Amino acid sequence: MVKKNKTQDSLLWKINPKGGGQASYLFGTMHVRDLRAFGWLDLAMQYVAECEVFATEFDFSETDSEALSVALELPEGKDLQEWLSPQAWRNLDRYARKKFGSDAETFRHQHPMTVSTALSMAFLLEESAHSLDETLWQHARSLGKSTTGVETFADQLETLRQIPFEMHLKSLTWLLKNYGRHKTRLHKMMQRYADGEIQALYQSAKKDAKGMRKILLYHRNELMARRFAEIAVGQPLFCAVGAGHLAGGKGMLRLLKKAGFTIKPILSGK
Repeated sequence: MVKKNKTQDSLLWKINPKGGGQASYLFGTMHVRDLRAFGWLDLAMQYVAECEVFATEFDFSETDSEALSVALELPEGKDLQEWLSPQAWRNLDRYARKKFGSDAETFRHQHPMTVSTALSMAFLLEESAHSLDETLWQHARSLGKSTTGVETFADQLETLRQIPFEMHLKSLTWLLKNYGRHKTRLHKMMQRYADGEIQALYQSAKKDAKGMRKILLYHRNELMARRFAEIAVGQPLFCAVGAGHLAGGKGMLRLLKKAGFTIKPILSGK
């Protein structure tokens, strides 16, 4: 179990409706299969069992692979090499050979976001059959819980469409230039997650979002907090969303508190 030092360092929060009623829970999760992120899993599962409804950001049963492929098509019929500088392409080739045993050609027709994700995930272990959030979703279904999303898959696709292609390209270019720094940063983030440091995770998410914070964080937080409240007023809900959405002045915890809910951290090992 993770030892807690600060009261606010928790990934799991008890959310009580105004005026009483059954408690719901908000859990900060990660979409990774690295077991370093699974330290809170047993505790989370205990509270999933107490609730009637389980929600992730979107219900995984809604996944539309065809729609996602269309959203991630390269514009203007170009391939990725045409969008990257010669040096960035050489870096991609080097990292592809090192991490995947292939070359840059593997990624020629892929969207920059897909490539960035693949390169980032290559730093992490794939020790579980499913990611942490998917593992919780599968557990909820095995218990016969009703599953839903505090967003829809269509909502997530719309968010993706609002991010200019140039920003995806800029992000990939930075990663290819700063691969070592990104590795260090990613491992530091994993440790912060294991320790439940949601404020640090929020700051990291805010930094990553840069000029797109309203779209990637704030607007989504409002939507997810509103949907959480709608469900939790009527029945106990366990909700698992990306940990970067919990903290901050415009985070889900603050929004739920403003909506009249009482919030309280659940500390691991307690």
